[in-house]
Amino acid sequence: MTKIELGDIFEINTVKGKGYFQCVKIDKRNCDTIKVFNQLYDEKPVSIENVTNIPDFYFIGFALGPAFKRKLVEKVGNVSLPIGLELPKYVREKHKVRGQFLGWNIIDTSTLKIQLVENLSDEQKQLSPAGIWNDTLLKEKLESGWNLEKWE
Repeated sequence: MTKIELGDIFEINTVKGKGYFQCVKIDKRNCDTIKVFNQLYDEKPVSIENVTNIPDFYFIGFALGPAFKRKLVEKVGNVSLPIGLELPKYVREKHKVRGQFLGWNIIDTSTLKIQLVENLSDEQKQLSPAGIWNDTLLKEKLESGWNLEKWE
């Protein structure tokens, strides 16, 4: 098994096509961060680098090592991370109490301070989800066409 490196591009098969994501942070103690590209392909693109130019993407925590080891994802290339790539300072999640939606938690990723907002600003609508996804949830999101704009 080859080692996972920053910039590695991975393929995940869904019932609607092949999805791609890039490793942007390796964290041996916690969970890796991936950049998920919101487009499915019938076949592997001729140029994997073109996949990274898709403007519709988000970041999420993902247990990449175990998924790779279990062959749930396949490494298909490596594309250097953009110079100055910054991981999200803030992420968001729904705030629910007893199943009732009360707004959004905006979480500072460095301090873990949470701010509750009822309605998201346009800027906050671009925040990636908080948390960690597994391969099953990632597939579901890709198959459904889920993206940050549609997340309600």
